[in-house]
Amino acid sequence: MLNMGKMRLAIGGVIMALLFGLTSGPALAQGMGLGEGGGFYVGAGGGFTSVDVCDDLNALGFTNCDDEDVGFKIFGGLKFNQYFGAEAGYVNLGEVSANFSGVGVEVDADGFQVAAVGTYPIEQFSLLGKVGIYFWDLDASAGGASVSDDGTDIMFGVGGEFHFTPQVSVRGEWERFDFDGDDVDFFSASFIYRF
Repeated sequence: MLNMGKMRLAIGGVIMALLFGLTSGPALAQGMGLGEGGGFYVGAGGGFTSVDVCDDLNALGFTNCDDEDVGFKIFGGLKFNQYFGAEAGYVNLGEVSANFSGVGVEVDADGFQVAAVGTYPIEQFSLLGKVGIYFWDLDASAGGASVSDDGTDIMFGVGGEFHFTPQVSVRGEWERFDFDGDDVDFFSASFIYRF
C-alpha cells in the first residue's frame, strides 16, 4: 500500500514544478530543448460521470438511485515533444445518491491524477491516450453521519484534440477511474492553453 502522505507530497511537488515552469514561459521550454511540439500547458474542463452501481444498490434495498452526475477538472502538463508528455491535475467526479429506508445517502468522489500522455498529431487534430495513477477520496453521508475513505488506483483514457492555434485547443476525452474495483467513467470537454 502506498503511503498517502508521501504520495500527496509528491503530487504537490509535480504541480509546483508545472506552475514554476508556466511562469517561465516559452523561454524555459526552448532552454530545455523541447522545440517544435513541446512545452507547458494548462487546461480546465467538465462533463458527465457514470458509475453504474444502481442495479447493485437497488438489489440491496436502496431506492431513487442516481449514479450519473456532472464532473470537472483542472490540469497542467508538459509535452516533451510532439508525441509524449506528462500531466497532473485535480478531478472531481461528482456524487452518487440514493435512499435507504427513507434516509438519503450521498457519496462524493474527487482526487488528484498524474499520468503519462501519448499524442499522435494529424494536421490540426491530435489523437491522445493516457495512463496514470489516481489518488482518490470518497466522502459518504447519511442521516447526519459521515465517513471517508481514500486510496490509490489506476486511471486511463483516450480522446482527441483540435488545435485552433498553436496556443489554443479543445479536447474531448473519455477517462476511466478505478476505486478498489469499481469503475467511474468521465466524459469531458476541456479548453487548453499552451505557453
